[in-house]
Amino acid sequence: MCDKNKVYHSYFIDGKKVVEIAKEENVSKQAISKILKQFPEYAKEKEKRKMQNHKKHNEQVGKIANEKRKQKNEEDNMLMEALKRQQEIHATVILSKKRKLGTDTLIAMSITHYDYNPNNQKLVFNEECGRKPADLPCTIKVHKSTLNQFVQYSQSIESEKWISNVEKKALK
Repeated sequence: MCDKNKVYHSYFIDGKKVVEIAKEENVSKQAISKILKQFPEYAKEKEKRKMQNHKKHNEQVGKIANEKRKQKNEEDNMLMEALKRQQEIHATVILSKKRKLGTDTLIAMSITHYDYNPNNQKLVFNEECGRKPADLPCTIKVHKSTLNQFVQYSQSIESEKWISNVEKKALK
């Protein structure tokens, strides 16, 4: 049989589990539990350990739930971004079929698909962007009020490009 004092010390002072003590003493878990039940503080210690384990379990479950929630939010955000891009493409195609482009759409499209030709004050489709959809016009006449907005927008983008290029060179 095993020593009661050693079991007491291992369980209450060292904080070992019943299974660990049983392995050390080469006896069953039931034998260790039987010895521990003889001590009056065993019930209180057992309850305390149960509460600690329960608290630890709840924290782990909470962490897992938060990680799942975070992953779901990221997936939802990616899906929403993809849907927005698809909607923008769809809106551009629909607007181009009507041959009526709003000022904001015209400016946004001109930056990505069209280049401004100051000689005839028209936006000309940029072939480097890829193949032009059949329903988009090759050139778009620009109204003077739109031209100012376009120039300001393109200048701000060019300044951002210049700044980023300067930063890249500086970092090298």
